[in-house]
Amino acid sequence: MKSRHWMTAFAMLAVLVSTSALAVPTRYIVFTMDLDDRVQPVFYTEVDLEQPAIAHSNAAVATASAHEESVAYHAWRHGTDLGERSVTVPNLRGEFAHDPEHGDGSIDAVAVAKAERSFVVRIPVADADALEFTQTSGGQRIDLDVLAASARTLSLAASIPELQIAREPSSGNSANRLDLLVVGDGYTSAQQSQFNTDATVLHDSFFGLTPYHEYQSFVNWTTGFIASAQSGADHPPYQAGCTNSSCCSDNAAIADPLAGHYVNTAFSAQFCTSQIQRLITVNQSLVLAAAAAYPGWDKIFVVVNDTTYGGSGGNISVTSTHAQAKQIILHEFGHSFTHLADEYSSAYPGFPACSDISGNASCEPNVTNQTTAAQVKWATWFTPGNPIPTPSGHAGVGLFQGARYLTTGMYRPVDQQCLMQYLGKPFCPVCRQEYVRTLYRGGFGVPVNGIDLIEPGTESPSTALAITYTAGTNQIFQATLLQPTVGTLGVQWYLDGNPINSATSSSYTFHQASASPPTHTLELRVKDLTTFVAPSMEGTLLDHKRTWVIHVVNADDTIFKNGFD
Repeated sequence: MKSRHWMTAFAMLAVLVSTSALAVPTRYIVFTMDLDDRVQPVFYTEVDLEQPAIAHSNAAVATASAHEESVAYHAWRHGTDLGERSVTVPNLRGEFAHDPEHGDGSIDAVAVAKAERSFVVRIPVADADALEFTQTSGGQRIDLDVLAASARTLSLAASIPELQIAREPSSGNSANRLDLLVVGDGYTSAQQSQFNTDATVLHDSFFGLTPYHEYQSFVNWTTGFIASAQSGADHPPYQAGCTNSSCCSDNAAIADPLAGHYVNTAFSAQFCTSQIQRLITVNQSLVLAAAAAYPGWDKIFVVVNDTTYGGSGGNISVTSTHAQAKQIILHEFGHSFTHLADEYSSAYPGFPACSDISGNASCEPNVTNQTTAAQVKWATWFTPGNPIPTPSGHAGVGLFQGARYLTTGMYRPVDQQCLMQYLGKPFCPVCRQEYVRTLYRGGFGVPVNGIDLIEPGTESPSTALAITYTAGTNQIFQATLLQPTVGTLGVQWYLDGNPINSATSSSYTFHQASASPPTHTLELRVKDLTTFVAPSMEGTLLDHKRTWVIHVVNADDTIFKNGFD
């Protein structure tokens, strides 16, 4: 077995991320949780997060999907329980194209044994001095000030990985974006340009897919390079009946030309996790510790410098550099971010049931057991003329039987034309819609309440206080708008609830000749006019607004109010 000298690469931290004036000192803690649900802190540091970003840990209890676990804890401050909160941790997943070398994208899914999990808690230093985890009997209480004082004794505390952060020039306000962090493993210091190339290939594949493409401007894509001592990943050799990580009992390993090849890499990437040859994993605790270099991340991808087909999904999505492996990440992001269900019918013994009819947990947005046409949640997307339920072979959207690991009783929107059923396919209209809704609804980290079409903090003048306006002058009101990469915004200014003629840009000049009437309400309303979200499903998600209260005074009144005669 190889020795791990990654700690020598932890000498210093290159943080190339600027902090705003509203940066808040925040505890960044990496925990592991064993099979008995006991947690253990393995890394602690303090970072600066923008004010809105503290919602990473300040949200209420998160609801985990069927593919996730919810790690619950209570935050305490000065002996007061601040209430229960939680972090969701997607379970490790293995889903692969049946024959990627010959274009067969039907998904082979494999059950992955439950393993130790890693997660991060980010909480402002001033907000809590203790955490109490409630998973185990009696709970576990962790004094955060004691933890900070003993940070150097934690198992990953030799230093922090020297992760070199590079942001796209088009990156926007982290507190109003989905932040994706892409790191590499198995790249030596001489291979940084190769990592940049491989990360660009993944970038172009990701944003080449609808609806990721249309909403690219809503995403900050940030890369982090760390040098490994050697290139590639571990390839345990085939051994029938093997039950440990030193060998691989999967018959697919027999033909692996790199079988028995071990390398020393920063994040310990290896094939044949859980005896599944194509399942590549990394040391998640190390990745999460390194990610403190860009602490506002929402999701993390790892690119492994190995051309053998493989990858994994879960808390961290992993892909090799094989040309078809990127599809694994695209599919897995549908689970971890959009909370979509698998639409294939291969058996998954013991998977939690769902129902849109009974009182059981509701099904994911893209599957249902409801067969009454008018009550199907995606009924508005039905292709006219399609019978409901819909026999296989029909084009467009309908109600096709076979989904969520069941051959009967569970239905999907389209027939073999969705990435959640076949790798290499586009997303169906229902899955596409849910991605957009998730961007605006939030719950994925920061912004906790979803992305705002009106960039927070760009309102001029500020909406926080009423505006004193002098009659006869011109007052410009404006804000910066977040424009989808492809799409149209509807913009309209309103005065006292009435639309202002031709006021359809991001700024409006207010003018009133006299001090009567003395008070107005000015409102900027912005709406995403996308066709990706059905009107019956949008609610107010696509509508955003800012409101100013205007007090009109005469010029003389202003003079006297300022103390001048």
